[in-house]
Amino acid sequence: MRRGRISIGGALLAAAIVLVVLAGGGSLATGSTSRVQGGAAGNSDCHKNTPPILHDGFPEPRARYSRGGRLDVPLTASLGNVLIGGKRVTALSYDGSFPGPTLVICAGDHLTVHFKNDMTEPTNLHTHGFHVSPEANHDNVFLRIDPGQAFTYEYDIPQDMPAGDYWYHPHLHTFVQPQIFAGLAGAIVQEGGLDTLPALRHVPQRWIVIENTEVKGGKVVPVGESSETNARLYVNGVKNPTAKIRPGELQRWRIFNADAERFVVLRLGHGQRFQLLAEDGHTLARPLSVSTLQIAPGSRREVLVRGGKPGSYPLRALPFSQFPGAEKAANGGPEPNEKLLTLRSAGRPKRTAFPARAVLGHPSDLRGKPVDRKRTIVFNELTEPSGAAAFTVNGMKFDPERIDVTMKLGSIEQWTLVNETTEWHTFHIHINDFQVVSVAGKPVPYVLEEDNVALPPKSKTVVLMQPTDFTGKFVFHCQRDVPRGPRDDGHGAGRARTDGSADAALGRA
Repeated sequence: MRRGRISIGGALLAAAIVLVVLAGGGSLATGSTSRVQGGAAGNSDCHKNTPPILHDGFPEPRARYSRGGRLDVPLTASLGNVLIGGKRVTALSYDGSFPGPTLVICAGDHLTVHFKNDMTEPTNLHTHGFHVSPEANHDNVFLRIDPGQAFTYEYDIPQDMPAGDYWYHPHLHTFVQPQIFAGLAGAIVQEGGLDTLPALRHVPQRWIVIENTEVKGGKVVPVGESSETNARLYVNGVKNPTAKIRPGELQRWRIFNADAERFVVLRLGHGQRFQLLAEDGHTLARPLSVSTLQIAPGSRREVLVRGGKPGSYPLRALPFSQFPGAEKAANGGPEPNEKLLTLRSAGRPKRTAFPARAVLGHPSDLRGKPVDRKRTIVFNELTEPSGAAAFTVNGMKFDPERIDVTMKLGSIEQWTLVNETTEWHTFHIHINDFQVVSVAGKPVPYVLEEDNVALPPKSKTVVLMQPTDFTGKFVFHCQRDVPRGPRDDGHGAGRARTDGSADAALGRA
């Protein structure tokens, strides 16, 4: 959980205008970034001496690294010919690649994205998981970039933003899912953190960006015409690539589920296990040995994988029924049991030592601290007069003109997330992450920090959060919306804001 000093004063919201008042410390603060976050004085050395990335024929998106505390990149969203699965396919993409280029940054960096919309529909850009301002030209998902328009985004990366895995994608209401499904997604890696751990210093890395889409007739099928039976998973734009490993060797994998709807449940062949190191960019206190890795839409995981005896081992995405009847053809059919990649163990054995109880980090624990506010957030589904289904939050559909929750900077809030539906959902909140306390009534026995948590059907999940540093408007929502039959395109969502003085719920949330 991020712990920065509260530097933003009280803010009043009137329509689209934020009125900022003097902060308690006597300095003028704004909803963008008031404190010096690093900029050119950032940790520009974080890329030096990082664990090696394997360049052994495994597909890799091109990477763009910050230098001298800055990363200044152009990024164009367009429709055109993209290489997917070794073939040229008409799809949406960032800079003509599927996935888009990986942005590699350090704590304290200043990231500038010169964004251009060359598509025929509006869009915008969201840096998923970033702890930055939600206002102005920062992580502002209320911006609309129309066809032919250009816009410059700027992000001051806080020195205390956790090193780890993030991603970027569109976030314009009603366009999110179809644009991601059609190809608009890319990874962000903030180096540091685990990279500096002596036990991992020489453990090589793979970056695995998973995208889910359907290709037919030389083009990506629109999301409303696709089904989960025909959609397939691609790793860095390739179907079932081969990852090489030596017997006994350890590799560290950064895995991104860069999709808006599909849960990915991974299992290695021959009984091999993952050593889980981090979730959603947050390092665990100690590694967890797991046989199955469930990654919700939009979530990320870091794991260690060890090479087994010589041979080929599939990494499978197991079938997963996200709603009752999902296995029926009439409802889109089951998500297939498919190979995500093949792990080939060969060569001279290399036994890489790694302590099973290694200390990875020291995450802060909010449990046991006084709670300033408790809220209940209910995810449900209603049927429109047209017969279309729509997800709701606390009985309401998303309204960009309504504020549902106002939180006070520095306060600790406990949210009970109630999934009243019979299908899996996810809860994602922008700007500030949270600590998961319990899932479906089962306490989490360790400190688990996420920005995206899976909500089982008919269950309650409890999280704690402490917003810091930034005022402004942002959203929380269900990450996925599966189009099976008539469905409203907008997933259930609410609008929240943080300020330095008020602590009251608006609307019904």
